[in-house]
Amino acid sequence: MKNILLAFVLLFSLDCYAIRPVREYITTPDSLGMSYEQQVVKTPDGYEINTWYIKPVTSKDNKTTLVLSYADGGNMSYWLYHIKSLTESGYTVVAFDYRGFGKSSDFEINPLNLYYNEFATDLQSVLRWTKKNIQGNKTGVLAFSMGTIVATLALQQEKADFLIGEGYVYAPSAYVEKIKALKDRDIILPKGADNYDSQLKRIKCSMLLVAGEKDEFTTVEESEKIALQRRNRETLKHSGNHTEGFITMTKDSFGDMYIKELIRFTQK
Repeated sequence: MKNILLAFVLLFSLDCYAIRPVREYITTPDSLGMSYEQQVVKTPDGYEINTWYIKPVTSKDNKTTLVLSYADGGNMSYWLYHIKSLTESGYTVVAFDYRGFGKSSDFEINPLNLYYNEFATDLQSVLRWTKKNIQGNKTGVLAFSMGTIVATLALQQEKADFLIGEGYVYAPSAYVEKIKALKDRDIILPKGADNYDSQLKRIKCSMLLVAGEKDEFTTVEESEKIALQRRNRETLKHSGNHTEGFITMTKDSFGDMYIKELIRFTQK
C-alpha cells in the first residue's frame, strides 16, 4: 500500500491541467510481478511509440483488452498499479507513451497546450496494432482526463468495441475556461478543437463515463450530458476528485469496486 500511495503522490505532484511529460520510468511491469512484452509501434507520420503488452494469467483471462490512454503528465509507468489491478482481474492491458513521453520518439511540447492532435494518431496506431496482434478479444480504450480527448479524436478513424473514460472532457473550450478560473493558467487549444462536440456525438461504440462528485473540472453533470447523446452510454459516479476513481472505489484491494463495474460493463 505504501508503494501505491507513493505512485499517486508522484502522479498528482505533476500538477494536472498542463502537459508534463516524464522520460524516465519510475518502475517497470516486471518489478511488480507482471510479465510483459515491449513493442514499438510506428505511426503513419514516422514516430515510434513505446508500448507495454501485459497479459493476465490464463485461468483469469476474460478475453478483453484495454488500451490505456492516460492523462497529461508522467508516462505509462505512473499507471502500473492501475494496470496490475486490471490484469489481476483478467484484463489484457496495452499501455503506451504518447510521442514526447517515456521512451517514445521525441516531440516538442508546449506545456500550455491542452492536448496535441498528434496524440490521437499515436492512440490510433496502437489501437490498430492491438486489434491486429491480439485477436479473439474484445478491444476497448480506457482513458483518463486529457486521454478522453485523445480517445474521442482517435475513434473517429479507428474502431473500438467500447470506450471507458474517467474525467471526461465535455467541451475543450469550456475546460480551458475552468482551468483559467480555478488555476489561473492560460491554456492553448490546437487546431480543430471547435469540431470536438460533433466528434464526441459521432462515437458509436458503447461508453462508460466515470465521474467524481468533487471534480470541478469534469463534472458528473457533464458526463451525464455526454451519456444522454446515445442510448449505449452510461455514467458511473464515485465520491472523489478528478481521476480518483481507483482510490475512492477501493474496498479490499486497489480499485476492486471500480474494476467490478468495469467487468459488469465490458462483459455484457
